[in-house]
Formats: sequence, C-alpha cells, structure tokens
Amino acid sequence: MLKEREPVLEKLSIVFQTFLTVACFFASKILVNIFVAPIPQHSSQYKIIAFLIIPIWILIMDQTNLGRIGRLKMYSTLFIEYITAISIGTLLLFSSVFILDLNTVSRLVLVLFAVIDLIVLYSFKYVLSSTMKYFRRQGLNSRLILIIADKESDYFIDRLIETKDWGYRIWAIMSDDQYIKDKYNSEFLILPYEHDLSVIIDEKTIDEVIYCKSIFDQNEIQKFIYDCAEVGVVFRLQSQLLNCVKMQSSLSFLNQMPFLTFRNTPDNYLALKMKSFLDFIISFLVLIILSPFMLIIGLLIKLDGGPIFFLQKRMGLNGRRFLCYKFRTMVVNAENLKESLMSQNEQDGPVFKIKNDPRITRIGRFLRKTSLDELPQFINVLKGNMSIVGPRPPIPAEVKQYQRWQNRRLSMKPGITCIWQVSGRNNIPFEQWMKLDMQYIDNWSLKLDFIILLKTVRVVLTGDGQ
Repeated sequence: MLKEREPVLEKLSIVFQTFLTVACFFASKILVNIFVAPIPQHSSQYKIIAFLIIPIWILIMDQTNLGRIGRLKMYSTLFIEYITAISIGTLLLFSSVFILDLNTVSRLVLVLFAVIDLIVLYSFKYVLSSTMKYFRRQGLNSRLILIIADKESDYFIDRLIETKDWGYRIWAIMSDDQYIKDKYNSEFLILPYEHDLSVIIDEKTIDEVIYCKSIFDQNEIQKFIYDCAEVGVVFRLQSQLLNCVKMQSSLSFLNQMPFLTFRNTPDNYLALKMKSFLDFIISFLVLIILSPFMLIIGLLIKLDGGPIFFLQKRMGLNGRRFLCYKFRTMVVNAENLKESLMSQNEQDGPVFKIKNDPRITRIGRFLRKTSLDELPQFINVLKGNMSIVGPRPPIPAEVKQYQRWQNRRLSMKPGITCIWQVSGRNNIPFEQWMKLDMQYIDNWSLKLDFIILLKTVRVVLTGDGQ
C-alpha cells in the first residue's frame, strides 16, 4: 500500500485544522449566546479553553494521522477517525473544565462545539481529498515511477494501473522476465535488467523507484538504494514477505541501529492511554454509583452462608497473575465438587462450563443471568489488573492447555466484557471463542470498545448472560 508522505504539508494541515477547531469553539459560543442564553462576553475561562484546544488538537491530529492527505483511505473510515479524535478531545476539555473549576463555561457550548467541529473538519478533509483525487485522475499531482519487476509483480502493477486516484504513473518497467514483457510491452517502456539505474535516473525524470521482485538480492538492493539516495529519488521496497506476514510493521531504531519491527498487537499510544484513562474514570464512577446496590447483593450472599466474594487466580497481560474478584455465586466447596462434574462439561477445550451447574446458589443464578456477579471486577480495573473491555482472564490451568497461537490472547489486558460474551456467550465453541479474541486484538479501537460496551448493556438488561 502506497502513501504520500510529505511531513511539511501534514504539519500545515494539522495547524490549519486546529485553527478551524478554535474558530468552531468561538462559533459555538456565539450560537449559544444568541439562541439559548446570554454568555459573559469577557469571561477569561472561554479563552483558557480555547488555549487548551490548541495543544490537545495538535497532539490528537498528529497521533491519529489526520494531517495526512491519504491516497487510499475510504471516506467512511475517515469519518469514524474524526468522530473518535473529536470525542477524545472533547472529553479532555470536559475533564479540564472539571479539574480547573471553570464554572462559567457552558457544557452546551462544548457539546455544540464537538458537533460543529466534526462537520467542519470532516468537510474540509472530504473536499481536500476529493479535489486531490480529481487532480490525480487528470494526471496532476502525480509521480513518475520506475518499477523493478519479475513475473510475481503483475498483481502490484495491475493495481497501480487500475487505481488512478493514487496518483502514480508508470514511466517504465525494468525486467528481463518474458511474462512481464509480453503483458506490458504495448503499454509501457520495458527496460532490460542490465541497465544502470543511476544512469537512467540521471537522464530521465523519475520521482520514485519501486522494487517489487519476489527474490531479494541484498547487494543489488543496497546499490539501488544508494543510486536513488544520491540524487534524492525515493526508493520503495514492495515485499511479498510483508504481504504474507499479517502484522503491523514499522522501522524503529535502537542506539542508531535500524530494525524492521513486526507487531501483532495494538500500538496506538494515545488511544491505549485514553483506554486506560477511561477504564479508571468509568470504574471509579460505577463503584461509587452502584455501591449501595452492591452492598445489598453482598448482604443477600452473606445470608446464604459463606464469604461474599470469590477470589481466583487469573492470568493477565503477558501472563501476569492476579486475584480476580467476583461475587460468590456457588456453594463454598464448589472447587472440590468440580472433579465429580467433569463428565457433564458442555464446553470443549480446556474450559469447564455447565449450563445448569448444581453448585450455583439461588442468588448466584440471578447474578449470573444478569452478569452482576462481575461487578467487583471494576476493583481489578482500578488496580490496573484488568480493563473494562478485553479478552476474559483465564485461569492458569486453562492456559497450560492452550495451543501456541491461543497464547496471543494474553497480549492485551483482560477485560470484564469481551467480544465473545456479546456474540453468543457459552453457545460458541472454544476455538471460535479464541478466534473472536484474536479478532478483537487485531481490530482493536476505542470505537470497537464502545460498541462492545453497548452490546454488554443489552445483554445485562435482557438477562442473556449465563
């Protein structure tokens, strides 16, 4: 996948979008002042918020890459990214109003600001992207490229030909492969492989060289890189290896030494930090608001005899062990009775589940049906052992029976609710459960967490839990 990377234009785009955001904030203030209620015109607190918007939006735009003029991104994806970015920024502004005690700042202004800012910024990027695509289809804002190819490169070349919106025009193909010659000889200049690349780029106007041969020759590639670097021509390496390895890859440096890093877990620093922040705030509020209700549940469990909480060792992030809190829903000696019930296990794999488990108490059956037995796990979230949304924490004995690929579900902090709990609960096979967890890790975003939370609320309200 090719992308135009022009850092200066990206920074200018971020600055301009931040300027538009500040303008949207003051426009929201004016609209509320005219149509809803008068606002003190000389309130310094609104100036403080406007000042805070600048670093917050610059940081968010930079971290979410919304300064880029993407050649390949779908408009629906772009819209979701703006919703996420503006929601995070607005949440930070609300937090700032609370922390800094900015009493004169109208909450309605902030809500209206978020809506207007979403419309303005998305419209700006939509118009800009559409304009750039139009120019590229007309042959403007395009880059001339030379492709170094073999017989495995035809798929890539065809994609370039078909997608004019990318803005890449093939000047020539360098190849000795007869298949490539026969297929593209009528459309493009085919150069013999013995041509000296340095001479070609000195004599012709070439913006980029793309190497997409299936077999690597390190010395050959190194020479091509130097030939391009000497005169400022971009060199790109399109590797079948990167196509096969379904991971995010990036170039990083350790003590000035370059590494091509493959990562199969989320690495959006800002979004992950926001997830942790939201986990803490939501868990704190849930425990405060529901504490009277949890006290009643505790008293009902105590009247049934035995301890209120069930503490069990679970496996967390990267195999860290912790004590997981739950309201006790089974008889006190439930673990001792488990062995005699193994023949009734209804779940495949290493997990033990029985739909009508005889060890469950009367109050426990209600708590499980409504998923209220999970409420004490918000304490685990406050302690940092768990997240609100994430793969469910397994017990160590289960992990010992995992296949190797299933261990990757431990690469993300475990959660109170997860994708499989809102996708059929115990009615799905164990392997499908594991695949759903991998799907969550591979596609994680704050938006996905929000969707799972909404589905969890539905599960709790309808009593679909087991």
